[in-house]
Amino acid sequence: MDFDKLILGIDIGTSSVKTSLLDRSTSKSIYAKSVPTKAKTNSSHQKGDEQDVFNILKAMQECLKSPGKMMEKVKAIGICGQMHGIVFWDEQFVQTFWDNEFTNETKKLVSNLYTWQDARTDLKFLTKLPKPRSHLKAYSGYGCNTIFWLKENQPEILSKFKHCGTIQDLIVSILCNQGKPVMSTHNAASWGYFDVIDCSWNTDILIEANFPVHLLPLVVQPGKIFGTLYETIYHLPKGTVVGVALGDLQCSVIATLTSMTDAVINISTSAQVAFVTKIIEKQCDGVEYFPYFDNHFLAVAASLNGGNVLDFFVRSVLSWVSTLGLTITEDELWNRLLHLPDEEHSTPLTVNPLIFAERHDPTIFGSLINVTNNNFTLSELFSGFCKGLINNLLKMMPREMLLKAGIQKIIGSGSVITRNHIIKKEIENCFNLPLSLQMPEDSAFGVALALLKNNPHLIS
Repeated sequence: MDFDKLILGIDIGTSSVKTSLLDRSTSKSIYAKSVPTKAKTNSSHQKGDEQDVFNILKAMQECLKSPGKMMEKVKAIGICGQMHGIVFWDEQFVQTFWDNEFTNETKKLVSNLYTWQDARTDLKFLTKLPKPRSHLKAYSGYGCNTIFWLKENQPEILSKFKHCGTIQDLIVSILCNQGKPVMSTHNAASWGYFDVIDCSWNTDILIEANFPVHLLPLVVQPGKIFGTLYETIYHLPKGTVVGVALGDLQCSVIATLTSMTDAVINISTSAQVAFVTKIIEKQCDGVEYFPYFDNHFLAVAASLNGGNVLDFFVRSVLSWVSTLGLTITEDELWNRLLHLPDEEHSTPLTVNPLIFAERHDPTIFGSLINVTNNNFTLSELFSGFCKGLINNLLKMMPREMLLKAGIQKIIGSGSVITRNHIIKKEIENCFNLPLSLQMPEDSAFGVALALLKNNPHLIS
């Protein structure tokens, strides 16, 4: 097929890099590629979670090489990625990519990526920090809190580098050969200490706390253009427009939602309920309002407990079976669990599945309630974990909140929902709204779509 104008979307995820080529005339993806980053590296802190930036860049390069001459049709590049995390670099780091034919192994010019899962800023440390002037709180793994920790414990990291941003901000800077980053409100808000309404950092609060505010990037609205591709690479034409980096959550939602009256429930590793709104309501503990597009907000209940909890349960059962000297494969166990018959008990087993706690309440973990002599079965345990995940989401974002926002339908996405009839049924029972299942368009497609919607004149 002959495609005249394409938009390239790149998503820098926690475990993989994904790319998508969107056809301008149909707004459909005509090519997609995913490459695992294998970037996790040893951290200097026992609670740290760090990734090797070079492994991430190599995965991205593999994605960019794959389409071949099709890339000659690309008119614009959109980039999104994992939010909250932070990486530091020197201006020279960006320049050396182009000096060495878009390769670089100079590790002294860039730090590791401190990811959103980095937990070195624990509750004890967070209580020492100033309160942000924002409707958004700042949690462990958020960029500004990581800077606070490094300033106190490893100040040499901060003194070595001139710039910082999310990993997607760094990649935008590399593509345009501009060392100094510019951030979208998506990523700035995910760092903490950012006032979304005023579109400004809490510089007065941060200066008083001796925070190195000179590191904070300039912030612009999502959908803005950052610059242009510095040179032709992988058949991508020199001068191709590059958008400012966006958040992967917002890009996933724009790829999935079809109406302002829809809400999305996505369950993959973690779980989210989200809908788009024009106003910030009084917040529940588990709901936050992140910047979206066109001066709208994304109301999100983001749980740390999703498919990872069911994976934990399956691994536990496998361990018990192995301890007894028996064997069953993981695939076979999953198949049996998903096809266990329903059991009816006068006193049903209740599972509170907070294996990984929650950001808004990090001291509360999981529990079993109403254990009796006839309901402590494998079927009831697995069913209880599944139902518990949905009831936790309902607790974080009550049905009444959805109705008040005018939500009329829920779009369920993610393999955990599509594969699991217990979870599907529990969503219908708990939220009592029509449920439409679909495989989610990924964030790589979403960031390309967002660039098209915000800049139609560039590629018309």
